[in-house]
Amino acid sequence: MTGFNANIDRIIRVTPSLLRAFRKQKKFSSILNRLEHAMRYCSADEMVIHDPAAFSEISSYFSNTGSFALGGQAGIAALQMRRLGIASVICAVPGAGSRTRTLLQHADVLPLTFPEAGRQPDRIHLIFEFSPGLVPLAEGVVPRNNRFIVSPAHDPHTVMIPINRQESFLDQIRSCQRAFLSGYQFLEKKEDFITAASQALAVRRVNPLMRIHTECVSGVNSRVISMIIEHILPHMDSIGLNERELGEFTKSFDLGSISGSPSSPVSMVRDALACARATGVQRIHVHTFGYYILILAPGTGEPVSSQNALLFAAQKVAGEAGRGDQVLSHEGLMAYEKLLAAFGPDETLGIFTVGDHIVVFVPSLISQDVKKTTGLGDILSSTAFVADPF
Repeated sequence: MTGFNANIDRIIRVTPSLLRAFRKQKKFSSILNRLEHAMRYCSADEMVIHDPAAFSEISSYFSNTGSFALGGQAGIAALQMRRLGIASVICAVPGAGSRTRTLLQHADVLPLTFPEAGRQPDRIHLIFEFSPGLVPLAEGVVPRNNRFIVSPAHDPHTVMIPINRQESFLDQIRSCQRAFLSGYQFLEKKEDFITAASQALAVRRVNPLMRIHTECVSGVNSRVISMIIEHILPHMDSIGLNERELGEFTKSFDLGSISGSPSSPVSMVRDALACARATGVQRIHVHTFGYYILILAPGTGEPVSSQNALLFAAQKVAGEAGRGDQVLSHEGLMAYEKLLAAFGPDETLGIFTVGDHIVVFVPSLISQDVKKTTGLGDILSSTAFVADPF
């Protein structure tokens, strides 16, 4: 089962001419500044526009540009599960628009919608995909393709099951063994987080085999992150996040970066370990350019099997990203050498015991002809989570 955010993505390729035209639109300067910052650092970022009129204006400006695809973490993960051959996939999308529901149905995914959440028009997010070199890169940045997302704020009720439908919802997902949940960044009030947390707990209890994962997003304000940490994470078995989101979590925990540059592989492992100990979450999956890190709590499962799940997911993501030969990332191989020096020797290739936790490492696979970046993190996280027998 996946939930709770699915939408339509308008995927826009950033070109020199698009940038020139965009720069002339002074009313969009704040969006352009965030886009150019993401491009300078080749990093993924998301900007949520809370003013409906302001989002409508920027959306209208790009209305004749790009191509459409099903988006949102829940939507992307649901499509990926069907591509993997999972026979029954449910996507809980309260209040989803008709086109979103239709795209899910065409992929043989069962959309669970709830009229009580309020039927809404399809939400269209703007996905700006860019290649390095369109703006000068910041010092030390590894060039890579990435994307910047501009999205409208979602009604908090679209990421919660209506109270009077909870029992029927639980009956429908009772046979599910994995739940990939997301969208908590759209909650605002403490009461909403408490309700969402109680629903996550109910999902976890509906089946003794159930494991729940939540996927994080970038650009969320510190108050929302604190609420997610306090109310949502205690009911999760697994979380997925990139290097920027890991930094936001460590800042919220007041952990800082444990050592050195927050983007270095050794620092990322130490920060992820600190987050694992602070949250008590059994499994933390950090994905960054060139490699993937998995932190497993003691007794969580078989590290080699978890590593195989990461390798399997790496293959699938490279295939989705583009065509051509897949090669091991040079950055990943260099990162392994640094981890070996800091935490080694490894017990099995890429598997380390650090204190009371297990650290699993794999370099990513890189396709030589990258065509796509949108949704790759969600594809990676959902595939690795479902394939991992932890």
